[in-house]
Amino acid sequence: MKTVEELLRGKALEEAVELVGSIHPADQAELFWLLEAELREAFLALLSAEGLAHLLEYLDADQQAVVVEKMPRASLARVLDRIDNDVAADILRTLPPAEGARVLSTMSTASEVAPLLAHADESAGGIMTRGFVSLHSEMTTQDAIKYLRLRKPNVEEAYYLYVLDAANRLEGVLSLRELVVAPAATPIHQVMSRDVIAVGPETDQEEVARVVQRYRLRALPVVDEERHLLGITTMDDAMAVASEEATEDMYGIVGLPAEESGYDPINVSARRRLPWLAVNLALVFVAAGVVSRFVDTIEQIAALAVFMPIVAAQGGNAGIQTITLVVREIALGEVELKDARRVLIKEVSVGLLEGIALGLFVGLIAWAWWNNAWLGLVVGVAILLNLMVAGFWGAIIPLGLRWLRLDPAVASGVFLTGFTDVLGFLFLLGLATLLLSQLT
Repeated sequence: MKTVEELLRGKALEEAVELVGSIHPADQAELFWLLEAELREAFLALLSAEGLAHLLEYLDADQQAVVVEKMPRASLARVLDRIDNDVAADILRTLPPAEGARVLSTMSTASEVAPLLAHADESAGGIMTRGFVSLHSEMTTQDAIKYLRLRKPNVEEAYYLYVLDAANRLEGVLSLRELVVAPAATPIHQVMSRDVIAVGPETDQEEVARVVQRYRLRALPVVDEERHLLGITTMDDAMAVASEEATEDMYGIVGLPAEESGYDPINVSARRRLPWLAVNLALVFVAAGVVSRFVDTIEQIAALAVFMPIVAAQGGNAGIQTITLVVREIALGEVELKDARRVLIKEVSVGLLEGIALGLFVGLIAWAWWNNAWLGLVVGVAILLNLMVAGFWGAIIPLGLRWLRLDPAVASGVFLTGFTDVLGFLFLLGLATLLLSQLT
């Protein structure tokens, strides 16, 4: 990186072009994003249209927007012609409608990209590519091989060969290996498999990724209601979706927006994070209100202040474990709303066992530390109750959000820690107040 920066600052363009050209596009993408803002434009000028296309394919959506913003629109059309159809469609969606239409009208691949724009961005139709190889069932294997030699498809396109009937409806599929090893004069319909797994264009991209993973497919055909083949979603696309959804869920649990990046400007990151922090602050004030109701009890038993953060923290940590597990299972389709009762019973039971173990341990410490068995009992029971509550809320929050047709991960952790703080303090201080005569 340092060498590239030095060449760009010294305007040694020929050496810079040679050096950047020797770097893999994935490494170019990382290098570009690490460069200072004033050097990025000079870096882009080193790349050909083909090089820019490869670079864009290895950048995420926010990073692509930075590159596209710096590109002349006449150059953008040439670059998008050299990029995967689904990536080109995603980039066109980020442009103002009139501007996107102008760029599309000058693209030589417009007829392949335009149909993708009719589908939602996060649907099978939105992430599919029109690059696939189709054969007709009456062709022989020898005919098919000759066709492939003329067509010269890339690796992703040729892994599966899709067989269409006379009306261009999807009839079967065979792999390139099955084609190559079959006798030369064999009709394609004798080699193909008729059991084709496919999805509709409006299928959510998360479901597409699950299907690809479940059946271990290299590509998944996208068909309309009449089984006309519209395109395919590749394994790379499915992996990208799975990574994107996993990141979104992980961020969502703690109230971070999906578009958050470590390279974002400080003021942008702060503005994005503040809303859910404000929600958490409101819940913390509720917890503070609970504590304020027991000031007299705390004044008489100062040891309670020592154990308040322990009770709250154990509940919060246990609840986050449950939320993480349930959100993942919902995302993978392993848990549905009909499983809510089973999940709740299981997670509350886990909380019960954890609460007994940790409550007994911390209770004994409290007894030994303050030489008060009743204090140990209060602390131990408070931890037990809070861990059971954590298991309940850790399951019910994502399941409830799912029932409301919202993302199960959205700020689940923010609400969970608020609830466990409030209830943890209530259990500890409430029990202490009830047993005040025994504790003093």
